[in-house]
Amino acid sequence: MVKGILYDKNNNIIYDGEFVDDKFEGNGKLIYDDGGYYIGQWLNNKKYGKGIIYDKDNNIIYDGDFVDDKFEGNGKYIYEDGDYYIGQWLNDQKHGKGILYYKNGNIKYDGEIVNGKAEGNGKYIYESGNYYIGEWKDDLSHGKGIIYYSNGNIIYDGNFINGMPI
Repeated sequence: MVKGILYDKNNNIIYDGEFVDDKFEGNGKLIYDDGGYYIGQWLNNKKYGKGIIYDKDNNIIYDGDFVDDKFEGNGKYIYEDGDYYIGQWLNDQKHGKGILYYKNGNIKYDGEIVNGKAEGNGKYIYESGNYYIGEWKDDLSHGKGIIYYSNGNIIYDGNFINGMPI
């Protein structure tokens, strides 16, 4: 393993880090064309292990695990509107157990996620404070569930199909 710096034709740094057999391997920083950058671990020219992606203004976009250049394992992703997700990832998608937060830090959704969508059991808290606890399918309340007022009183207890009580 050797440490080195890779430059583009205009003498701008592209990568500063460790190499093995002319490939990014170990720890390093890759600078994107838009000014954003990645700092973290590499294996065979791919993000692999722990790392952080920043935008051009040094704001964190993603902080977590990578496998073969994809979000995989556990990580935190911050959306442009300030909402953020902390949880499990698979193949660049939210997948497994996770919590989606409003930008103010209040929980928006806490539950199971499959291929980026609420699926299984979870709790969704509306900005009003009312909340739904129950089954989800394809990002919609679907199956058995209960909607509550913010004070805990029940609004509706029953079945849902595609987000609608029946």
